[in-house]
Amino acid sequence: MKKISLIFIISFIILGASGSYGYFLYVYEYNTSSSEEALAPELIEEEQNTPAENQTASNGTDEPQEENLPFETIGIYKCIDHDSEQRCWQTHVPDSLDLNIPVPLIVDLHGYTSNSTNHRELSDFDNIANENGAIVVYPDGLTTPDLFNSNGNQGWNSGWCCGNPASDNTDDVGFIERVVEISLEIHNIDSTRIYASGWSNGCAMAQRMAMDSSHIFTAVGCMSFYLLMSPNEVYSPIPIMEVHGFLDQVVLYESSILSIPTNPEAWTDPEAVQTGAIENLYEWATLNGCTGTIPDFNDQQPLYSIQGFSDCENNSQVRLMTIYAAQHNPYANDVGDEGAEILLPGTQGLVETSYIVWDFISQFSK
Repeated sequence: MKKISLIFIISFIILGASGSYGYFLYVYEYNTSSSEEALAPELIEEEQNTPAENQTASNGTDEPQEENLPFETIGIYKCIDHDSEQRCWQTHVPDSLDLNIPVPLIVDLHGYTSNSTNHRELSDFDNIANENGAIVVYPDGLTTPDLFNSNGNQGWNSGWCCGNPASDNTDDVGFIERVVEISLEIHNIDSTRIYASGWSNGCAMAQRMAMDSSHIFTAVGCMSFYLLMSPNEVYSPIPIMEVHGFLDQVVLYESSILSIPTNPEAWTDPEAVQTGAIENLYEWATLNGCTGTIPDFNDQQPLYSIQGFSDCENNSQVRLMTIYAAQHNPYANDVGDEGAEILLPGTQGLVETSYIVWDFISQFSK
C-alpha cells in the first residue's frame, strides 16, 4: 500500500500559505458567486551507460542506421551543436508503437537543479506515452556552476529564471525547436499534436515555448511555475494549463518571490516578483483573448480544483489546477528519499497530476 507522506514545512507554510489562503478563498468565492528502486527496468539499464559531461542518460531506442543523421549519437542519447554548445536529449519510444501511424510528441522539461533522467522518473510521461501511443523527448538544460553541487545545476532560460542560462540569454527556445524538428525528421510524428510540459523552471520554459513557438506547439500543460517573460507579438493563442500546489514552499502559490535567489538578474526586475498562480491564469486568459472576467470552468474535487476560461480565441482554453495539500512537487512520485529531496514529496498517487494534464492537452490538435 502506498504511504501518504505529504510533509509540511511549518516555516514555509507560515510564509507562503498564510497570505495565499485568504487570496485563494477570495477568488474562489468570487468565481462561484527518487529512489533508484522506483525506476522502470529500462531506465536502470540505461543509467549503466556513461553520459557525456553536462548531460544525462536517455532511452535506448534504436534509430535508423543511416548516414548523415541530423544528430550525433553518444551512448544512448542524441546531441547536436547549438549556439556553440553541445546540447543533448533523450527519447522514449514505446516498444508497442505502430510506426506506420503518426503519433503525438511530448516535450517534457526538467526543473532547475534537476536533469532529464531524474525528471523522467518523476513525471510519469513514459507510462502515459506507453498507454496512449506517443513519443516523449526529455531535453537537458545547460549547467550553472554551484559551490555546493560538484555537478552544477542544470536549468533553462525561461525569462528571468534560472541561473546562467537566463543571465547569459541562452538560446533554449532555438534548441528545443531544433529537437522538435529533428524528431519530426526521424519519427512518424503528427505535427498537429506537439505538446510541452515540465516542472518548475521547466514549466516556465514550457510556457515560454508556448509564447515564442505557438506555431509549433499545440498545447502546454506544466507544473509549479509561471510565464516569466513579456508577451510576444508573434504569439497565437494555444491551450494552456498550469498546475500548482497550494502549499508550494519554493514557488509560492501567490508569488514567485522565493525564486529570485536563483538568478541575480531578477533582483532588479520588479516583474519577477509579481506573478502568482491566479495572476498567471488571468494573464493567459488575456493573452488568449478569453471572454468573461471570471472563470467559466470550475471543477471542484476533494483534493484539488480546476478553474479556467473556455471561450477563447483559436478555440483555446486556459486552466489552473490547484492541489490543496501539495507543495512544490505536485507529481504522484516523490522527488527522492535523500537529503533535501525528502522535502519534495509527491501526492503518492492520490492525485495523478500528469494524467490530468495529458487529458487536457491531448484533446487539442492544430
